[in-house]
Amino acid sequence: MQQSAVAYFTNGRIIVAPVSRTASGDTIATDPRWFGKSAKKAVLAAAIGEALAASSTGVTDPTPEQWKRQFIPFQDAAAVKNFKTFMREAKRVDIERIGEKLTLIPFDNLGAANGFEAREAEVVTLAVGDAETVAAMLLTLLGLRPPIAIGTT
Repeated sequence: MQQSAVAYFTNGRIIVAPVSRTASGDTIATDPRWFGKSAKKAVLAAAIGEALAASSTGVTDPTPEQWKRQFIPFQDAAAVKNFKTFMREAKRVDIERIGEKLTLIPFDNLGAANGFEAREAEVVTLAVGDAETVAAMLLTLLGLRPPIAIGTT
Protein backbone atom coordinates (compact mmCIF):
# COMPACT_ATOMS: atom_id res chain seq x y z
CA MET A 1 0.00 0.00 0.00
CA GLN A 2 1.23 3.47 -0.84
CA GLN A 3 1.24 6.08 1.92
CA SER A 4 1.62 9.76 1.14
CA ALA A 5 2.32 13.04 2.89
CA VAL A 6 3.16 16.59 1.87
CA ALA A 7 5.51 19.15 3.40
CA TYR A 8 5.51 22.88 2.75
CA PHE A 9 7.75 25.68 3.91
CA THR A 10 6.22 29.14 3.88
CA ASN A 11 6.12 32.17 6.17
CA GLY A 12 8.92 30.71 8.31
CA ARG A 13 6.99 27.50 9.05
CA ILE A 14 7.37 23.88 8.04
CA ILE A 15 3.97 22.25 7.52
CA VAL A 16 3.55 18.46 7.33
CA ALA A 17 0.27 16.69 6.53
CA PRO A 18 -1.04 13.29 5.49
CA VAL A 19 -2.35 12.89 1.94
CA SER A 20 -5.19 10.44 1.39
CA ARG A 21 -7.00 9.17 -1.67
CA THR A 22 -10.76 9.68 -1.92
CA ALA A 23 -13.22 7.06 -3.13
CA SER A 24 -13.24 8.73 -6.58
CA GLY A 25 -9.43 8.71 -6.75
CA ASP A 26 -8.67 12.36 -5.92
CA THR A 27 -6.00 13.15 -3.36
CA ILE A 28 -6.65 15.32 -0.33
CA ALA A 29 -4.23 16.65 2.27
CA THR A 30 -5.66 17.10 5.76
CA ASP A 31 -4.75 17.86 9.36
CA PRO A 32 -1.59 19.93 8.85
CA ARG A 33 0.91 20.33 11.70
CA TRP A 34 3.42 23.16 11.70
CA PHE A 35 6.92 23.57 13.08
CA GLY A 36 9.44 26.40 13.20
CA LYS A 37 12.16 26.37 10.56
CA SER A 38 14.74 25.30 13.15
CA ALA A 39 12.79 22.17 14.17
CA LYS A 40 14.97 19.22 15.16
CA LYS A 41 15.33 16.36 12.69
CA ALA A 42 13.92 13.89 15.22
CA VAL A 43 10.75 15.98 15.61
CA LEU A 44 10.27 16.23 11.84
CA ALA A 45 11.03 12.53 11.42
CA ALA A 46 8.25 11.71 13.89
CA ALA A 47 5.84 14.11 12.13
CA ILE A 48 6.61 12.52 8.75
CA GLY A 49 6.01 9.05 10.19
CA GLU A 50 2.72 10.12 11.77
CA ALA A 51 1.56 11.81 8.55
CA LEU A 52 2.36 8.72 6.49
CA ALA A 53 0.59 6.48 9.03
CA ALA A 54 -2.51 8.73 8.83
CA SER A 55 -2.59 8.48 5.02
CA SER A 56 -5.43 6.28 3.81
CA THR A 57 -7.53 5.29 0.82
CA GLY A 58 -11.28 5.35 0.27
CA VAL A 59 -11.82 8.63 2.11
CA THR A 60 -15.27 10.13 1.51
CA ASP A 61 -15.21 12.66 -1.30
CA PRO A 62 -15.67 16.22 -0.05
CA THR A 63 -18.65 18.21 -1.23
CA PRO A 64 -17.92 21.12 -3.60
CA GLU A 65 -18.23 23.51 -0.63
CA GLN A 66 -15.79 21.41 1.42
CA TRP A 67 -13.31 21.40 -1.46
CA LYS A 68 -13.42 25.21 -1.56
CA ARG A 69 -12.49 25.37 2.13
CA GLN A 70 -10.08 22.41 2.16
CA PHE A 71 -6.88 24.49 2.14
CA ILE A 72 -7.87 26.90 4.94
CA PRO A 73 -6.21 24.75 7.68
CA PHE A 74 -2.93 25.03 5.73
CA GLN A 75 -3.26 28.81 5.57
CA ASP A 76 -3.94 28.80 9.31
CA ALA A 77 -0.87 26.59 9.93
CA ALA A 78 1.22 29.07 7.95
CA ALA A 79 -0.34 32.04 9.81
CA VAL A 80 -1.44 33.69 6.56
CA LYS A 81 -4.82 35.06 5.56
CA ASN A 82 -5.16 33.72 2.03
CA PHE A 83 -3.88 31.29 -0.57
CA LYS A 84 -2.02 33.95 -2.56
CA THR A 85 0.01 34.87 0.53
CA PHE A 86 0.62 31.18 1.30
CA MET A 87 1.96 30.63 -2.21
CA ARG A 88 4.14 33.76 -2.34
CA GLU A 89 7.27 31.94 -1.15
CA ALA A 90 5.97 28.40 -0.57
CA LYS A 91 8.20 25.40 -1.16
CA ARG A 92 6.71 21.90 -1.42
CA VAL A 93 7.98 18.34 -1.14
CA ASP A 94 5.76 15.28 -1.57
CA ILE A 95 6.66 12.20 0.47
CA GLU A 96 5.60 8.74 -0.67
CA ARG A 97 6.16 5.39 0.98
CA ILE A 98 5.90 2.15 -0.95
CA GLY A 99 7.17 -0.89 0.91
CA GLU A 100 10.54 -0.11 2.50
CA LYS A 101 11.30 2.92 0.30
CA LEU A 102 10.51 6.58 0.89
CA THR A 103 10.53 8.93 -2.09
CA LEU A 104 10.82 12.70 -1.67
CA ILE A 105 9.67 14.75 -4.65
CA PRO A 106 10.53 18.48 -4.64
CA PHE A 107 8.37 20.96 -6.55
CA ASP A 108 8.85 24.35 -8.17
CA ASN A 109 6.39 27.05 -7.10
CA LEU A 110 4.66 28.43 -10.21
CA GLY A 111 2.54 30.92 -8.24
CA ALA A 112 -0.98 31.00 -6.86
CA ALA A 113 -2.60 30.67 -10.28
CA ASN A 114 -0.48 27.74 -11.49
CA GLY A 115 0.41 25.76 -8.36
CA PHE A 116 3.47 23.53 -8.27
CA GLU A 117 5.43 21.47 -10.79
CA ALA A 118 7.52 18.44 -9.81
CA ARG A 119 11.29 18.60 -10.24
CA GLU A 120 11.58 15.00 -11.44
CA ALA A 121 15.37 15.20 -11.85
CA GLU A 122 15.76 15.91 -8.11
CA VAL A 123 13.63 13.06 -6.72
CA VAL A 124 15.35 11.29 -3.81
CA THR A 125 14.63 7.72 -2.67
CA LEU A 126 15.71 6.57 0.81
CA ALA A 127 15.23 3.56 3.07
CA VAL A 128 12.24 3.77 5.42
CA GLY A 129 14.28 2.84 8.50
CA ASP A 130 16.49 5.94 8.39
CA ALA A 131 13.97 8.51 9.60
CA GLU A 132 16.49 11.21 10.55
CA THR A 133 18.13 11.06 7.11
CA VAL A 134 14.66 11.43 5.59
CA ALA A 135 14.06 14.51 7.78
CA ALA A 136 17.49 15.93 6.90
CA MET A 137 16.82 15.44 3.19
CA LEU A 138 13.38 17.07 3.56
CA LEU A 139 15.03 20.11 5.17
CA THR A 140 17.54 20.22 2.32
CA LEU A 141 14.84 20.00 -0.36
CA LEU A 142 12.86 22.75 1.38
CA GLY A 143 16.00 24.93 1.21
CA LEU A 144 16.47 25.06 4.99
CA ARG A 145 19.73 23.09 5.26
CA PRO A 146 22.75 22.67 3.02
CA PRO A 147 22.81 19.61 0.74
CA ILE A 148 23.70 16.35 2.45
CA ALA A 149 25.29 13.22 1.09
CA ILE A 150 23.05 10.18 1.40
CA GLY A 151 24.19 8.16 4.41
CA THR A 152 25.04 11.23 6.54
CA THR A 153 22.81 13.32 8.76
